[in-house]
Amino acid sequence: MKNINITFLGIIIVLSSQFAILNAQNNDTTRIIILHTNDMHAKIDQMPKLAYYVNYYRNKNNNVFLFSAGDNFTGNPIVDQYNPLGYPMIDLMNKIGFDISCFGNHEFDYGQENVNKYIAQANFPFISSNIVFSKKSVLKEPAPYHKFKCNDGTTIGVFSVIEVNRMGIPDCSPLKVQNLSFANPIKTAKKYISYKDSSDIFIALTHLGFKGDKKLAKKVPVFDAIIGGHSHTLLPNGEIKKGALICQADCYINYLGVLTLKVVKGEIVSKKDSLIQLNDDTKVNPEIAKLVKEYNNNPSLYKTIAYSKNGINGIDELGSMMTDAILDTLDVDIAFQNVGGIRLDSISAGKIIVKQIFELSPFGNTLVEFNLTPKQIKKLIKYTYNFHKKNELQVSGLIINLEVNKKRKLKKISLKTPEGKSLTKDTYKVVVNDYMAAAYGLSFLKNGKEHPIIDAENTIRFIKDKKNIDYTGVKRVFETVLGE
Repeated sequence: MKNINITFLGIIIVLSSQFAILNAQNNDTTRIIILHTNDMHAKIDQMPKLAYYVNYYRNKNNNVFLFSAGDNFTGNPIVDQYNPLGYPMIDLMNKIGFDISCFGNHEFDYGQENVNKYIAQANFPFISSNIVFSKKSVLKEPAPYHKFKCNDGTTIGVFSVIEVNRMGIPDCSPLKVQNLSFANPIKTAKKYISYKDSSDIFIALTHLGFKGDKKLAKKVPVFDAIIGGHSHTLLPNGEIKKGALICQADCYINYLGVLTLKVVKGEIVSKKDSLIQLNDDTKVNPEIAKLVKEYNNNPSLYKTIAYSKNGINGIDELGSMMTDAILDTLDVDIAFQNVGGIRLDSISAGKIIVKQIFELSPFGNTLVEFNLTPKQIKKLIKYTYNFHKKNELQVSGLIINLEVNKKRKLKKISLKTPEGKSLTKDTYKVVVNDYMAAAYGLSFLKNGKEHPIIDAENTIRFIKDKKNIDYTGVKRVFETVLGE
């Protein structure tokens, strides 16, 4: 009996010792939560839901941060047409308590002067490391890096890069980034490898797209996590690449990312990412909901300007309407619209309101006129097709037939007038928007005649005059796959 008691006492001592060790470990563990969004595109109607969950996590945890991976603006006329430009988004981000944002390509849409203004308005830093400045740059140089400190002293270093396309700039109008240049994001990141040693946790807050983030993780394997944007990728639990947990939360504040890090004595012992779907959620922060309602109260954007019996559906119908509006305004032969500038999939049947047209065409592009030969028009079509690996143009005043092989390589371009006749004039008056003229890098798209007409405003005038809009089945660009 005595031996049994001694054995039992020994078990208790061992269990007590193990419990004490486990309890000490728990006490040494710091839990860090990084809430993250990307590509919000000014969808302020989702902000009350976002605010609810931000407050929920902050009320229950000590170390909670809120990151944006860029593209906070462009896509909602309530924000894009506000004076000053973009202010509702900055105001809401301030009130919700964002801690940091990186630059996305659409941060430049309002122009560099306005970028400086909203950065000054923000209660949080905008960072980027691969924007290269000159003496003529209007944009004020942001910090490349920012450091946060948790309540136990654990430090989080945040580094940022923005995507650079084949034109050497982010995916925005070259006119918006004049006197700026952009360094290769991977080469830039390699220069900051030593920064990992200055923080317990090293995070890349990027606007590269998911493929770019995977490349960054592979080429620069020093990050504990990469919180990204640009490609609108839905990563339910993130993806591990070379030790980095790559996170991205779709777009438009449809989801809130929750990156949870557990740290013991400055070392990460676990990390996971999850998403909260906000679309169908009914929980909101009442103060933010009230503020959003006030911003949405803009009667001028809800004016009915026309009706559509069948709706305007798809890129062909929308693009045809937009380019018809140009021909209706200007004394020209042909008008082109880039597909990337068409930001709605459709306009529903019934009333058409002002807000819808600014959503359709949110970039405030103006129009530029050129005299082009049929050969140059074909070069323009070929350039855009080869650059995007698909048709990127909508048109008025022309019917385009494209012949491609099974690998979608463009083999032949045929042009006809709307009446089906061949092009017989030496030159044609052709209009493109200022983004196309600046971005495409074609020698014959220089020194055109500028028309200071905002494309969305021109489309509004056009459909308002028409009153009833019907583009059912309208299609002007046709593609044939050879051998099928």
